[in-house]
Amino acid sequence: MFVFALALARLEKGKKTSATQRCVRVAYTVPRGFTDESGEKPVMVSGRRSRRQQAALRYTSRQKALVKMASTIWLVTITLIWLTTSIAAEFLRDCHTTDPKPYIYYGTKTPYELINNEDSSPIFAAGCKAVMFWMLARHGTQYPTSRDVFRMKDRLPKLRTLCQQDIDGLSNNGSIRIDDDFDEKLTSTGREELLVLARRFRGRFADFFNSQPAFSTQDYHFRHIASLPSQSSARSFSRGIFTNGDVQLTEAPVGDRLVHFYENCTRWREQVEEKGMLEHELTLFRQSVTFQNTLADVTTRLGFQYNMSSDDMLLIYDICRYQKAWYLEQISPWCAAFTSENLKVLEYGEDLETYHKQGYGHELNYHQACPLVEDLVTRIRAFRANNGTENQQRGVFYFTEGEGLLRFMARMGLAKDEQPLTRDVTPSTERKWRTSLMGSFAANVAIVLYNCSDDYKIQLFVKEEVVHLDQCQNALCTAKEFLDYLSAIADDCGRDDGCNPSAAVIPYASFQLMAIFLLVTIHTFSWF
Repeated sequence: MFVFALALARLEKGKKTSATQRCVRVAYTVPRGFTDESGEKPVMVSGRRSRRQQAALRYTSRQKALVKMASTIWLVTITLIWLTTSIAAEFLRDCHTTDPKPYIYYGTKTPYELINNEDSSPIFAAGCKAVMFWMLARHGTQYPTSRDVFRMKDRLPKLRTLCQQDIDGLSNNGSIRIDDDFDEKLTSTGREELLVLARRFRGRFADFFNSQPAFSTQDYHFRHIASLPSQSSARSFSRGIFTNGDVQLTEAPVGDRLVHFYENCTRWREQVEEKGMLEHELTLFRQSVTFQNTLADVTTRLGFQYNMSSDDMLLIYDICRYQKAWYLEQISPWCAAFTSENLKVLEYGEDLETYHKQGYGHELNYHQACPLVEDLVTRIRAFRANNGTENQQRGVFYFTEGEGLLRFMARMGLAKDEQPLTRDVTPSTERKWRTSLMGSFAANVAIVLYNCSDDYKIQLFVKEEVVHLDQCQNALCTAKEFLDYLSAIADDCGRDDGCNPSAAVIPYASFQLMAIFLLVTIHTFSWF
């Protein structure tokens, strides 16, 4: 920039010299045939100039001024362009809206469209025919609860210190564009997720669904928990399977053990939740260096002079995730508060929480999901026992919440890491328990039963991708291998479903009786 300014100065100096030379020529040279107003040629008078000479000098002065002004304008323009480009480049580096490859894994609020299997090509198993389709799915993308909406509208406008491009993505006053009556309702994206999911499964198993194209309660069963997101998800999915006619949906009653088993699990609440066992690892994780560095990084990125609270950071994280799920083609400006590394840490934090609340962190978390395993095993046994001759429901579709789906997956032994998730583990994308890929909006587990030439066989799908169970020799599992693995869980469920308090009290009562018996025996023998 300094060299450029020096060059301009030299150019201006050269222009001044040329102008002076022209002035001299004009002052002492009279054009041929030129006369003044009196009709006589002007002559140079000592100490005085003619009118022609004075006019030439005035013209030269104006020309010099114009040249100087043009040089100044040129210099200022170049400087402004340089400054604007530099500042813009700096801001663009900090604006999430300009990131060409933004991080897309947001735990339980990950949009299903970003992780699904879009290949709907027909699936064939040599010598086999699909005879039953069983599925458990989480509801699609939804709006937050009214409580969360209130917190967002109250706190987020006070935390809006983003770059201008990201601020432009918000409403003028920084509030959240959600109506109060949207409480937990399914979004249009959520309805589309389930509708397209059904169409893809229909495309993969066209022969199965086309063989009974009309809905009947004898052949198909749709069941959902008593919530608007689950009901809307079941309705959208049914429309993707059956293009014509109405479908009867069954709402799970209060105290339902099948799809809403986790809602009133007394034993789990008393032995796990109320003892504070769930929050221990999460609390220690939020006190860890990794989490605290993330909090400090976000605080600095937002320009605060003091450390913001972890609750505020997690609130920003939530609205970032919600808006990404609502508007797939856009990037939420609230996500600008986080780098990709920040998002990985927060993703791991939620995985750690779900691992200890719904997963392998405590046996009672997933033990209570045995009614779903019992239902699946009972239906498979019925097909095998009757060889498909008796009428059996061939399509079973259950719709629940993330809590129910994750507990069922753990009960099935899916996504189990060799080492448990703890606060000390560095966040890694290699872990198996990763809710972005197994517990997102509209996440699902499907089991297809085939009647094959030699035996019944089973195929397991997680988010529409075939999963090879460790207990099976091949991805297409034999019915014997599958039932040998799950029969014990199903058979014990009637005795102990993981929620009945009496199942936990019986061993303790037996211990008390034994202790009393021993005391009486000791007391009796002490008399001798």
